[in-house]
Amino acid sequence: MRWPKWSIATSEPGDFLPAMVGCIFLFTSLPGFVMLLVNADRGSGAVALPLLVLLGAGSLLGIGFIVFGIRICSYPGSPASRITHGRIFMR
Repeated sequence: MRWPKWSIATSEPGDFLPAMVGCIFLFTSLPGFVMLLVNADRGSGAVALPLLVLLGAGSLLGIGFIVFGIRICSYPGSPASRITHGRIFMR
């Protein structure tokens, strides 16, 4: 029996699943990350740093998935495609 391949993105140009997963990661981890940076308690030093690292990693992972999703969904030559591929100022 062959196991099915699990992939978060197919090779089709209209696949929006990575962008959706990135939004979920970002919107669940970013509010906690910002609140922990702005309003941390004085006695939460032992828990605050690992939680800050975990929420920061979730935010970065969400941003990465959003960029990956925009890269897949955008048309070649469009401004979104140029930004996500690192060719902002090229013609």
